[in-house]
Amino acid sequence: MKKRVISTLLAATSIVALSAPVVLAAPPAGATDHGAAVAAIAKAVDSVSGQAHGAAVSALAKTHGAEISALAKAQGAAASAAGKAKGAAAAAAGKANGAAAAAAGQATGDAAAADGQATGAAAAAAGKSHQP
Repeated sequence: MKKRVISTLLAATSIVALSAPVVLAAPPAGATDHGAAVAAIAKAVDSVSGQAHGAAVSALAKTHGAEISALAKAQGAAASAAGKAKGAAAAAAGKANGAAAAAAGQATGDAAAADGQATGAAAAAAGKSHQP
């Protein structure tokens, strides 16, 4: 009997210890009223049998879990959409910058080519005039 009580206490302590980071994490928006509902059920322990109390806590936990899951999914979808929009805007800006840089590079290259051709033509003309 003592081993069963000790193992139950150890299991409960482990669950509480493992749940601490989850409890301390910031809850999604709209998920902060769960504590009041749990407190109300916990205070009603004197007037309800153990099995009924457990069933009530379980039902509340399931409902709360579904609400939190829905909120988290909605927040995730919103963050995903915002990230995709930001990524698309950055890609468009990158393409525009790339096109501008390519045009500037092309203009510089064209100017250098024209200068090189002019220099080459002048050198060729000078070379022809120096021939015997």
